[in-house]
Amino acid sequence: MMKARFLSALLVGAMTVLPMTGALAQTVDKSVLMVLWKGETGAEKAFKTKLAELGINATYKEVNADQDRAKLASELRAIEGDIAKKSYDAVYTYGTVGTQVALGVVREQSPVIFNIVFDAVGGKLVKSKDQPGVPVTGVTNGVPIAAQFDAFTKLKPIKKLLVLFNAREPNSNIIEKEVAGWAEKNGVTMVSRRVTPDNDSLKEVLAEVASGKLQVDAAYAGADNYLASVAKEVHAAIGSKVALYGGTQTYIWGGWLGAYTPQVSDMGIAAAEQMAKVLKGADPATLPVVLPQPKLFVSKTAAAVHGITAPADAVMEN
Repeated sequence: MMKARFLSALLVGAMTVLPMTGALAQTVDKSVLMVLWKGETGAEKAFKTKLAELGINATYKEVNADQDRAKLASELRAIEGDIAKKSYDAVYTYGTVGTQVALGVVREQSPVIFNIVFDAVGGKLVKSKDQPGVPVTGVTNGVPIAAQFDAFTKLKPIKKLLVLFNAREPNSNIIEKEVAGWAEKNGVTMVSRRVTPDNDSLKEVLAEVASGKLQVDAAYAGADNYLASVAKEVHAAIGSKVALYGGTQTYIWGGWLGAYTPQVSDMGIAAAEQMAKVLKGADPATLPVVLPQPKLFVSKTAAAVHGITAPADAVMEN
């Protein structure tokens, strides 16, 4: 009788322990190479948190470009041997340029999950959004230009639009052409100005707008890392004079009036979900590129300056 009770107790204990053992078995140890363009952003913080929640115990190796293509290429070549030895189970990349540089070194030796890329097909990262066709997939912030401007014109009509674009950034060139198409279709006069980080082109166009030499009622900059990095400068120069609209949430943090885009943290979460699928066996070549739900972000301060009442569904930022 004593022996039977002992065996019964063991079985009860085993049944209690087994679910815990199963849960532990779901945790996967992986090594992830993080290719960053401008250091860790809110997207990467959300990515790491979500990846852990999805059962991936990741060890990270970070390479930071500091917004310098040559620096990134050099740092990636320094670990080219580790990449060739498949020391990394997968690679996370930020932005179009960062992803392009990384792909030139990784050369399909590890799957790549990109984040915050406006046009993955136009940037020649994948063959199509639905079927990438290469071991590369990820998350886009490529909200169609027409959808962006539909949101902006509900805040305030646009008659004459200034488009700032950085010709060195693939996204910027694609976006400028798409905005030109929207402007022509909607009877909006558009002025395009190229600006680059190593000259006075931005200061010159801002001075023209501030002085009234160039008269516009709105200005737009798309998903471009350089332009996003100078959002505060642009706002300080002309933000009280014209309505400023941006292609990413970063512009709102710089004081711009509006942006219609996925939230930065949502893109990090979506990238983690893509990464977890790949690390657990999914084929990135057949995993569609995803676009998180866009939201209309509006600056409270800028809205007050321009006398605008934001719609009820807008996400208000200071």
